[in-house]
Amino acid sequence: MIDPLPPPAIADVVAPLLTGYPPREASRYDRRAHAYVEPLAARALAAALAPVFAASYGLHLQGDDDSRLIARLRPETGTAEQITHDDFAQVVADALTRLPDASDGAPYVTVRAINHVRRLAEQGSASPYVRRVAEGIMNALPLLADLDPAPTLIRSGTASPEAAAIASERRRAYKREHARATRAQVRADGRDDLMTAAAWCSLWREQAPSGAHKATDVHRTYAARVEEADRTPVGRNTFYDIADEVCGERSRRGRLGAVYVVPEEVQPMTREQRRDLAALIVDKLTDEWRTAALDGLADLLAERQAEHVAASPASTVTDSAHVVDLAERRRARRAA
Repeated sequence: MIDPLPPPAIADVVAPLLTGYPPREASRYDRRAHAYVEPLAARALAAALAPVFAASYGLHLQGDDDSRLIARLRPETGTAEQITHDDFAQVVADALTRLPDASDGAPYVTVRAINHVRRLAEQGSASPYVRRVAEGIMNALPLLADLDPAPTLIRSGTASPEAAAIASERRRAYKREHARATRAQVRADGRDDLMTAAAWCSLWREQAPSGAHKATDVHRTYAARVEEADRTPVGRNTFYDIADEVCGERSRRGRLGAVYVVPEEVQPMTREQRRDLAALIVDKLTDEWRTAALDGLADLLAERQAEHVAASPASTVTDSAHVVDLAERRRARRAA
């Protein structure tokens, strides 16, 4: 059970956002809500809630790609307990369902936007809107290593084998949901955003001074420039996939962490060349994401089939009809 945030703290930080005409999302049809919704802008809502979450949660960077773990701070024990991204999104959803009412005399569109936020939050972590708010809050969380004193990270699944199995299943569920969200983004209007990101990376590589540049700084600059143009930036992981194709894969440089290295001489490109390069990169990544999604689906079906066979009293290890060679399936699918 994840500890909820105190309602008074939420009301205090979002109160200034609930007056006048706060920024709102573009109106769109939500299939789960079966209605058109126009909630408060996810970016603005995340910025308002971030200070409250920063007092209770932190981030831990790990691996060469600086993948992020979310942890619940436990000051009384000097520790931080890791939680899944899905659990964190659920905490955010719970907080959004308890948003206070708009101030007296607030415009109708503001009152409606708050109601739409609550309606989407009732879907929990499955709501793409909730996940965007959670992503924005997560980007503003402090690093555990920067806290004084730095807490000891307790990773999920270290308590017992049962807990490890639960954590593993949650990770698989999150990856499946992320793959579905990525496919939905590419199918809808996400291709334009991907093309913009690829073109921006190409232009940045030409204009950036030679040397090592922190990957997080490059992403932060990209997001700021896109938001200034009133566009929606792609997700952090998606941006890194694109930047790796344009600028070369990230490397690690001591305290800088993951960096992009710009050589001393970079051949400039015309606008048409950048657009063509962006199209090639987006097509390549789209094919890779689609393949990864199909592989994940095949793995999931194989796992369920194996569980079904194991639960059947009549099943034996010689039942060749139930044997699934995933590697062979993938080779055949790619060859086709």
